[in-house]
Amino acid sequence: GKKIWLVLAIAAGVTVLAVVLFALVFNPLTTYYSMSFELVYPTSSTQQYPDGTPFSYRNIISLSTLQDAIEKDERLKNVDVATMVREDHISVSAVTDEDATGTDTTVTYTLNVKGSYFRDEDTAQLFIRCVADATVDDIMERAASLSYGISKETFNGNNFEARLDLLSEEYSTLLETYDTWISTYSAGYRVTVNGVSRSLSDYRAEVYGLYVDGVRSALADECANSGYGLLYGDEDEIVVQEAINERVAQLQQEYQLNESIIAALEAQRDGTSSASAFSVRALTETSSQVGDIIISPDPTIEQLIAYYTERNAIIVNQLGDAVDGESAVTGTLTAAGARAFATKLNGYFTSLNEAAETLKNVTTAIYEQNTFAEFVSQNADSSGDTNIVLVAIAAFVIAF
Repeated sequence: GKKIWLVLAIAAGVTVLAVVLFALVFNPLTTYYSMSFELVYPTSSTQQYPDGTPFSYRNIISLSTLQDAIEKDERLKNVDVATMVREDHISVSAVTDEDATGTDTTVTYTLNVKGSYFRDEDTAQLFIRCVADATVDDIMERAASLSYGISKETFNGNNFEARLDLLSEEYSTLLETYDTWISTYSAGYRVTVNGVSRSLSDYRAEVYGLYVDGVRSALADECANSGYGLLYGDEDEIVVQEAINERVAQLQQEYQLNESIIAALEAQRDGTSSASAFSVRALTETSSQVGDIIISPDPTIEQLIAYYTERNAIIVNQLGDAVDGESAVTGTLTAAGARAFATKLNGYFTSLNEAAETLKNVTTAIYEQNTFAEFVSQNADSSGDTNIVLVAIAAFVIAF
C-alpha cells in the first residue's frame, strides 16, 4: 500500500512539474496572440492617408509605430520591439470586404504577435490595442500636419501675375476641400474650432466671400491694363524703380514698332504701298511677341490694324506721356501704383491664408472626431500553445 502511495506521489509531482514547465516555459515560446480590428477614419474607404498618399497597412507594425505603442503604457516599457521586428515575431494581414453595391469598402486587420515577449495574455492583448492606438495617432498627426496655405516666401517670390494665379488656386483648394467634407458628412455637420461650433456650410460660406469671381476679374484686369504683371515686390519689399524703368523702355519700343506697323498696314489697305516690308505673314509673326489680345489665325488687314491700335491704347494707359520716349510716366506703370497693387494682393493673401489655417483646424477636428480602432472581439485569440490539461494527463500516465 505504501508503495502505491509513493508511486502516486511521484506521478503527481511529475505532473505538477510538467504543467509548470509548459505553462511558464514551453507555451510562451510557441504561443502567438492575435486580435482583429478595423481602422475607421474619414478617408479609410479609399485606403488613403489624410494627405492623399496610399495607406500602407504594413506601417502598423513598423518599428516606429511599435515604439510609440510601448510608450503608451508603463506595463509595456520592457517589451523588446526591436527584436520582435528583426526576428519576424509580429505580422499583420488585411482582408477587404465590399458591400453589395461595391461602393463601401471595409478592411479588417489582424495583428499576430509571439507570446514570449509578454508576461501573460492580458499584457499581449494590451500591446495589440496600443499598436492600433498608435496607428490611429499617426493618422491624426498626418491630418494635423496638412497645410492649405501659401508661404510668404513662395508668394513674394513670384511676379504679380503669378501671385494672382496662386491666390485663385488657393481659393479653389479651400472650397473644394470643404465640398469634399460636406459630401462625406453633410452641410450641417458641426465642427468645433477654438471652442466655437459651426456647420461645414458656414465655414465654406466664409471662404466663398473672400475672393469671388468679380474680385478676381477686377484684379486681373487691373494687373494687365496697368502693366504690373511682370513686376515683383510689395509694400515692404519696395518695387525696384529700375525694373519699372526697364519695362517702360520695352513698352516705348513696342509702341513705336506698333505705330510703324499700323502705318504700313494702312498704306497697304489704301493701295499706296506694296507692303514689301510688312507682309501679312511677317505681321502675324510679330504680333505673337506682344500683348494678350486675341486675333484670328489668318487675320485681315483691318483686324491687324485693330489689334495693334488696341495694343497701343493699353501701352498709352500704362505710360501716359512717356510713349514719346522723352516725357515722364504719367500712366499707371509707376512704382507707387505697383506698391498699391501689391498691398491689395497682400490683403487677399492674408485673408486666404487665415481661411486656410481655419480649414486646417477643421480638418484636424474632423479626424479627431472620426478616427478610431474598432476591434472585432474584446479578447485575444491564442495559437501554437499546448493544452495544459492534456499535458497533465499525459505526464501523470507516463510517470505512473
